[in-house]
Amino acid sequence: MPMTISTSTDENGRVNVVGHVTFGSAYEGPPGCVHGGIIAAYFDEVCGVAQSTTGNPGMTVNLTIDYRAPTPLHRPLEFRAHVDSVEKRKITTKGSLYHGDTLCAEATGIFVSMRPEIFERLTQMRDA
Repeated sequence: MPMTISTSTDENGRVNVVGHVTFGSAYEGPPGCVHGGIIAAYFDEVCGVAQSTTGNPGMTVNLTIDYRAPTPLHRPLEFRAHVDSVEKRKITTKGSLYHGDTLCAEATGIFVSMRPEIFERLTQMRDA
């Protein structure tokens, strides 16, 4: 299920990432609700886009999700993410998932920026 992602910069210079998606029946976990694993995967995506705005490609090392309310199927959902902090190579992101005004889940992602030689090696492996 593709998610439409956009970014914007607020008045404080923070880049905000927003993803819109509507999950169909194939993504069902509990009856009528989106499976938590799918929610985790989509948080990884929006938090990954957020961390990439630092200009340092990174990889997920930890993703913690707090599920707050059931996330409905067949309804428009909005994922939000931004960079919370950068400490050397460690990039921490915060994310949230909403259905309308209902907070369905929150996430904290920790990413580690890759050394340029590792990034290059991975790129070469992908292109092989």
